[in-house]
Amino acid sequence: MAVLKALLAGLALASLGVSVPVQDSPRQRLLDGKPLPAKYRKSSAPPYTPDHRDPYDGAVDSIGKDVDPLPWRNGHGASVLGPWNRGRAKQAPDLVRPPSTDHGAMKNMRWSFVDSHIRIEVRLRG
Repeated sequence: MAVLKALLAGLALASLGVSVPVQDSPRQRLLDGKPLPAKYRKSSAPPYTPDHRDPYDGAVDSIGKDVDPLPWRNGHGASVLGPWNRGRAKQAPDLVRPPSTDHGAMKNMRWSFVDSHIRIEVRLRG
């Protein structure tokens, strides 16, 4: 009889542990097609802007997301005051905004032929 009571008590306790989906969980909201609350979103500002905050400094696909890489990281940075080639910046966004792990110890060995001054001389035959 004591074994039966223990078995029934265990069964009653086990039925309390059955999980029921929480209707306000982020996963359930996404499954229902609802937007995530602000506390679950990383940042409302697009990347490469002064208001964008990412504590982990995650990689940003500048070509796939069609954003212009600008030198801003977590509120620090500045505007570019000179000529700007958006296509070149999208090809190598780490040159415009280096990752936070970059300490500047390695020289940048990339140089585009377009950046070089080309001298064309006319050679006279004589």
